[in-house]
Amino acid sequence: MPMGPAPLGFAYFVGVKFVGYTAAAYVLRKAYPDARASLAKVGGTRTVIGIAAGLAYGALWLLLSSRVFRTEDPTVPYLLGLLPVRIGEWLWLLHLFFDRGLKNRGKAFKSAAAGAGWSYCLDAIGIGSALVIPGGIWVC
Repeated sequence: MPMGPAPLGFAYFVGVKFVGYTAAAYVLRKAYPDARASLAKVGGTRTVIGIAAGLAYGALWLLLSSRVFRTEDPTVPYLLGLLPVRIGEWLWLLHLFFDRGLKNRGKAFKSAAAGAGWSYCLDAIGIGSALVIPGGIWVC
């Protein structure tokens, strides 16, 4: 049964991500007290990074997955492949707003790993909201 996000579903998903990433910015600002960027700016930037990287990763996945993965349900390989992308997204965000040059690499990688986990949690919330709120997902 084919299904996908309708415009409202995409809006719900992006809204959940923005709110969640803004909350993550609050936590990161406590971990990096010298950072001065606004929470909304960090949350918005992370959301835009995620949309751009998600579209690129999704396109690459569609192109390569039928040749590489011969499985009925490619969800697990898709999500595992997304992990290094997400860590890279979070490291870039940390470089932009919290630790220019990633001078404290240990702290940056721990923060990026925690951020990647948070991104997966936000996926579940965003997809769940798109499934239950009217107009969120189309199903054939």
